[in-house]
Amino acid sequence: IALCAMIYKSSLLSNTKLKYNTSDTNGSKKKKIISIHFIGAKMNSDNLTLNEYEKQRLENIRRNEEILRQLNIPEIVVSMKPSPKQKKPRPKQPKKEPMMPTRKSLRIRGLKPDDLATKRKTEEEGHVLEKRARKEGNLDLSAIRSANTSLSDTNHFIGILSGLTKSQPNNEDIDRSAVEGDERLRSVRWACRSLVIGQQWPSVKVTPERIHCVAVHPAKDKILVAAGDKIGSLGFWDVKDKIELEDGNYGPRTYMFKAHTKSLLTSKYSPIDSNQLFTCSYDGSIRYLDLNQAKFLEAFAPDEHYPLSCMDLHPNSKIIYFSTNHGTFGIKDLRESTKTFREYTLHYKKIGCVSINPHQHELLVTSSLDRSIQLWDLRNLKANENTSIQKLTFDNSATSCYWSPKGDQIVSTCYDDTVRVLKLDAEKNLNSSFVIPHDNKTGRWVTAFRATWHPNSDVHPHFIIGNMRRSVDVFSSINGELIWNVRDEERLTAIPAVNAFHPRLNFIISGNASGRMVAWEEKIRPTPTVLITKNNR
Repeated sequence: IALCAMIYKSSLLSNTKLKYNTSDTNGSKKKKIISIHFIGAKMNSDNLTLNEYEKQRLENIRRNEEILRQLNIPEIVVSMKPSPKQKKPRPKQPKKEPMMPTRKSLRIRGLKPDDLATKRKTEEEGHVLEKRARKEGNLDLSAIRSANTSLSDTNHFIGILSGLTKSQPNNEDIDRSAVEGDERLRSVRWACRSLVIGQQWPSVKVTPERIHCVAVHPAKDKILVAAGDKIGSLGFWDVKDKIELEDGNYGPRTYMFKAHTKSLLTSKYSPIDSNQLFTCSYDGSIRYLDLNQAKFLEAFAPDEHYPLSCMDLHPNSKIIYFSTNHGTFGIKDLRESTKTFREYTLHYKKIGCVSINPHQHELLVTSSLDRSIQLWDLRNLKANENTSIQKLTFDNSATSCYWSPKGDQIVSTCYDDTVRVLKLDAEKNLNSSFVIPHDNKTGRWVTAFRATWHPNSDVHPHFIIGNMRRSVDVFSSINGELIWNVRDEERLTAIPAVNAFHPRLNFIISGNASGRMVAWEEKIRPTPTVLITKNNR
């Protein structure tokens, strides 16, 4: 550094040439020395006469060259490195999406269009069959509970079942206070007039899909209703109980289990043991919920493709009667193997309903899509060809036919928009008592209407059926009179297509196409005032 300073000072007085590099940094120009060159004096005739200044300059040049020779540096070049460039931040590269397989045409893959469609259809059908495969054997409630029913809820439900087994109904509990004659009809009308939606909820979600059948346990102290839907779910609703929700409010207490994989067509408590709830499904099996064991037991499972359509129970023994979509009728004795049964051909089309007479157990009535209702004697049935006692034909298909509790009448519904009441005479012939006009065209999304008898034979004989105007009709089977129309125009927003009576209470349960149920309960009535006169003292 000292040497460069001396040389720079000398350059001011001599022929020393400095090379600079001018750079612009932050708007200000700076000079950097690149190299230093000493220029020797050229002696010619023009510069023989030198002044003092030139002499001194030449001397300085000579002295500087001498110094450089002593240092063996003929020429000094000072190289200044430029300041390093600032590295620019590396831009972030977007994440590369995973490479998708290249689409190949059917021609390249060696497939025909039909082959691919068939393959996809086969895979879809296999997935559906696996999902809807029938469950085999006996089933624990905890194993078939739905996602909405927790394990604690299941244990609570098992406790309810245990309590119901201890409250067996008997004939002494049945209300026999109804009097004869017109007073019986008036008492029924008065009872129906008092029915209202007794819960704070207009309806309660019990099953995920459309309800096909309902059943009511006969216990009086615990109202437990059941509903089966089109995908095989069986839901229960404890009508009088509530459950506290997370927000501090209260909701209905419901439970749901899936013992079947296809539509539940019939649900019915055993007439001889109310601890058994039988269910018939389109998956080809009949099961029953045993309240004592808290299990679904297998009663009948012949073939996975056996298309069951309806079921009824013998009033006094462990015998099941069932029908199929092929027009066949079967008898199953529960004391035999689940694969053993007897089968008879009665119709050439689907049998939609079968009903056994509660008093004359050999009499069977069936309704079919062949537009007929037929009366049969079970003692005369054969394996192949059979002849009925009586056959009634109509212009449209008959959807249902049920014996009355006394076994002397049949109520049937038909797609010709009628409800018929048939009377059984002493010669075992069915005679039409009367025909009630009724809108039965429910359409595709509403379960077909079926008239349901009141199970108590000691009251005025009457039955209920759903109404397309979002209500429930109550008819007398003596004269066809409309006793009452149970409705709530403000709170009821769906058609109550499926209905059932409570056997021992003034109570009706209804189910609709949304999987919701409505409980019609008796409201508190004031004590009637009786006027005492000299004529009735």
